[in-house]
Amino acid sequence: MVNLPPDPPDQPDRRRGDGAWPRENRILDTDELLAVVLAFLGIGSILWWGLSRSQGWLADSSLLPRQGSDSSSLVQPEPAGQADSFEPRTFEPNQRPRPDRPPGVAGPPGWGPESSSSGVTAPAAPPPLVPAAPTTVPTPPSGGVTETTQPLTLVDVPVTHWAYPFIKPMFDQGYLPDFPESGFQPDQPLTRAELAALLSQSFGQAPGSRPELAFGDVPSTYWAAPAIENAVTHGFMSGYPKDVFRPDQAVPRYEVLVALATGLGLTPPPAPDQTLQTFVDLDSLPAWARPKVAAATENALVVNYPNRDQLKPTQAATRAEIVAMIHQTLVQQGKLPAVESPYEVP
Repeated sequence: MVNLPPDPPDQPDRRRGDGAWPRENRILDTDELLAVVLAFLGIGSILWWGLSRSQGWLADSSLLPRQGSDSSSLVQPEPAGQADSFEPRTFEPNQRPRPDRPPGVAGPPGWGPESSSSGVTAPAAPPPLVPAAPTTVPTPPSGGVTETTQPLTLVDVPVTHWAYPFIKPMFDQGYLPDFPESGFQPDQPLTRAELAALLSQSFGQAPGSRPELAFGDVPSTYWAAPAIENAVTHGFMSGYPKDVFRPDQAVPRYEVLVALATGLGLTPPPAPDQTLQTFVDLDSLPAWARPKVAAATENALVVNYPNRDQLKPTQAATRAEIVAMIHQTLVQQGKLPAVESPYEVP
């Protein structure tokens, strides 16, 4: 008898009960194979896109155009050698050339209202304001300076103004001169030059030849120079020591009355203080002026606003007050009709 090795045991069926092979020997199904292929394709696409973003051999401008790659917006370098041949130019003021640019294209800073580097056109700057020509205002005259006058209007004298009954007839009859400003400005203090203009316009030129006057502060080109010469020659006004006239100095009310009484040759009353008792504020009236002011009062030239018994002798006279007094003078001469006013001193 020969001893033989035992038969190998039967290999059991290793498949699981559901018929699937164990994991180490498993074969992928169709859908799993498809998922693996799609995953590799996605990874490959990502790698392709990443490599194409570089400047390597995979970059193709025809396949992958880059945003903002318009070559017209890129600054082109100047050819070599141009910088050496540049020669600066010298321009006169207001002749500096400006580069020609199509509308909406931004230029470098300092060339205009456009912005420089952003390429966005800034809103246009407003045009420079051109101030209107100022109205000529009386100023102290100087050598070689000529002031002009404007046609007079009464747009700033309403009917309700207290002096309107005096001003309107004077204006209508041509007794008011033109001033450096067109409006009458009734409540503005009057200057000595303007008083001379009013007196010359109201009483005309002085008769006979007139001596040439030489006031150091009244050049021949001054707007009121002829009127000042006429008023002085007529006897209404006079200068100050050292040959000065002070044309831009305001005129006190008592000096207006003295000028009228002197120029018209009015005779003072025998008792000037008795005539002046009508007024309650005579303390500031100079003694030398009292006879002349009394003469003007006797001839009904005085107009006091707002209180008829207050002379206010040293207060600067306004244009309205002076015109009212000159109006009363022309009434006494029969050149204008009388008006009724509560401010006339009888």
